[in-house]
Amino acid sequence: IGNSAYQDIPLANPANDARLIDATLRGLGFDVVLVVDADQKAMKYAIVEFGERLAQAGGDAVGLFFYAGHGLQVDGQNYLVPRAAEIKKESHVAIEAVSAGWILGEMEYAGNAMNFVILDACRNNPLSRSFRSAARGLARMDAPRGSIVAYSTGPGDVARDGDGFNSPYTTALAREMKAS
Repeated sequence: IGNSAYQDIPLANPANDARLIDATLRGLGFDVVLVVDADQKAMKYAIVEFGERLAQAGGDAVGLFFYAGHGLQVDGQNYLVPRAAEIKKESHVAIEAVSAGWILGEMEYAGNAMNFVILDACRNNPLSRSFRSAARGLARMDAPRGSIVAYSTGPGDVARDGDGFNSPYTTALAREMKAS
């Protein structure tokens, strides 16, 4: 999933980043569900479809979830921000955004042996002034057994969107995926 076309605070690279990871993974033989500039409903349906495909692939399958776009944390929980989210205050996040923990749960439910969650979403919280917790970046997540969570920067830090066609993190990630 790559969300760039936010109404109030657009980002240059996430949609491009999702397309780059899509092409890279397809080139490596992965079955991919690509979603660009999605609202919450489209994101959730894509995540459910991803979980269903992962379960159908069997226990030896490797699951990889990639997200680029705005992400934020509230009370130590990470959320991915859909394109059309209307978040005016902290209490709106659970209603308008998508919980990263829920994504891990969908992958765990699929029952496969190995999962990766890659979040290039650690841009500064654009709504931090209206939030009590006002934490920077994303929070550290405890992944279930057999799962790895990778971030574009350290917990609580802020990543750059980059000046090029893709973020620096996604550019390096795609290059390393091809090299392995």
